[in-house]
Formats: sequence, structure tokens, C-alpha cells
Amino acid sequence: MANIDLRNPSKAETDSLYNLYDAGNYPGVEKFCRQLLDRYPESGLVHNMLGVVLNCQSRESEAINAYKQAIRVEPGYADSYNNLGLIIKKRGNQEEALQRFKQAVKADPDYVEARNNLGVTLQELDQHEAALEHLEKATSISPNVAFIHFNYAKSLRIQGDLDNALHEYNQAINLRVDYFEAYNNRGNLLEDLHRYEDAKKSYTSAVQLNPENSLAFSNRGLVEKKLGDYTGAFRDFSKALELENHRPGLSDKDLRFRLNVNLGDILLYFKKFSEAIHAYDAALEIQPDSEDVLAFKGNAVCALGRLEAGLQMKQEGFGIISFDSKEGVSIKHGPTV
Repeated sequence: MANIDLRNPSKAETDSLYNLYDAGNYPGVEKFCRQLLDRYPESGLVHNMLGVVLNCQSRESEAINAYKQAIRVEPGYADSYNNLGLIIKKRGNQEEALQRFKQAVKADPDYVEARNNLGVTLQELDQHEAALEHLEKATSISPNVAFIHFNYAKSLRIQGDLDNALHEYNQAINLRVDYFEAYNNRGNLLEDLHRYEDAKKSYTSAVQLNPENSLAFSNRGLVEKKLGDYTGAFRDFSKALELENHRPGLSDKDLRFRLNVNLGDILLYFKKFSEAIHAYDAALEIQPDSEDVLAFKGNAVCALGRLEAGLQMKQEGFGIISFDSKEGVSIKHGPTV
């Protein structure tokens, strides 16, 4: 049968192109695309496919040119706007990527991948109200895609719509039972709702799915601390810190700081004052200017009977209330004169 659309390759040629791509034969796809473009120079489909395979070979600049060619010959080619946006975003230009995703959605309002990319980029630009429109639309177009419900839930939570955010996290988990990030984020949300036991269960699911993730242990430790389960909190904070310490060069300093402070607080509660001091010292190595931690350490030092040194630390950390007839009331840090 003759090819009715003379702009694009025949079905047989297109199938051959996709078969090469599915086989991972990227040089073969590139070669075939260039052969097809000799015959179909106005084919947005082939220009776009060339961009895809060039990007797969880490030739981003060439891929960008191919996508732009696809848009030039077919201004409504939504795939190329979306693909162009992904590369531009990867290069750090969020605003330009945003415009490309908007163009993709304008060209094809039901293009769910572009809707999701647009919504996520708006999230990353802290434009959550605008993100909601596109992520809600994406969930209605493709209601069985877990990560879209997950993304939608994130903006709902930030906008304060906690009940609907919880519904979306539950949807994500129902669609993908091994969705670690959804369990972890759902735990955060359940804490917002003061449903601490439920939050603990969600974090436990996250820990079971990814037992090497320090943040999940830390999150469960925090909610256990709120529930008064200090033994459980100590176990989880210790495990989280152990995992972080086994990641030299990749460790999250802020997380290690918070873990050491939390361990110090629990050790102080258990009256293990020397160990608490050690934990606070580890935190101070990370953030030497933390006045609160210095004061917490002062509490442990006082408990060991070193009152003068401990009170000095508490004063330097928390400060003392001072009144001056000219300056008024203020908090003074450091040694008294």
C-alpha cells in the first residue's frame, strides 16, 4: 500500500526504527534516522527519534538541535518540546525548561508525561499552587501511575490540603506496594496530622523496603521520641548514624548533626551523661557555632558534677537575660564580667 502521509516514513520503516531502538542499537538507530531524513526531511517523528538516540549516547547538544528541527518542521510536535525541556532542565535552566513543558502541554493537553514534568518543575520553583492544576490533570488522565499521585501529594501537602495529600499518597502506595519514598513521605504527613502511631507504621514500611536508608530510620526515631519510646528512638538514631558514617564523601552533614543531637538528648534522658557529651561533641564538630548544642552539653556536664564548667556552657549557649537602662532587655551570651 502506498504511504499516504508523504511527510513521514511508512509503518514498516517506523516499525524497523523502533525495533532497532528497543534492541538498544543506538548507532544503528542514528544511521537509519539519517537515511530516513534523506527521504523524509520534514518528518518531525524522525527528527525527534534522532534526538532521542543522540541523547542516549550523551550527545546532548546534537540532540537539542534534532529536537529543534522536529519543532521547526512540525510546530505542534509535543514530544520534542517535552524532550527538549528534559535536557534543558538537566542543564540547570529550570525557567526555560518550564516554557518547553508548557509548549508540550499546549500542543497536546492530554500528554501526561509533559503534564507531570510541568507540575514537578513548578514544584521545584516553589510554585505549588500552579503545580496542582497540572498534577491533578495528570492523575485524571493516567489514574494508574503511582509516581504522578506521589508528585500531586507533595504539592497538596505544602498547600496545606493534608487530607487529600494523604489520599494521594495512599493511592500511590496502592498502585505500587514497594514505593519507599511514598511510605516515607506519608509518614511525614501523618506526623503533620498528629497521627504518630500511623506515622511510625509508615516509616517502618519504608525501613523494611530500604534498610540502608538513614533518613527512614531517623524519621522513625523522631516519631518514636514523640511517642515516648526512647529505647526505640535510640536504636533508630544509632542505626541511622551508623549508615551515614559508612558513606564517606556522600554523608549528609545536616542529618549527621541532627542525629548526634538527638542521640545526645536521649542519652541525657537515660542519664548516660558522658556518652551524651560525646554525642554533643560530635554534633559541635559539624556545627561549631551551635549555641543550643553547647547549652545541651552544659546540662550533661552539670549532671556529672562539674557545675561551674556546665553553667558556663549553658550561659554561652542559651545566654542570660540582661537589663540595661539604655539598651533595655537583651540576652547576653558568653562569660559574665
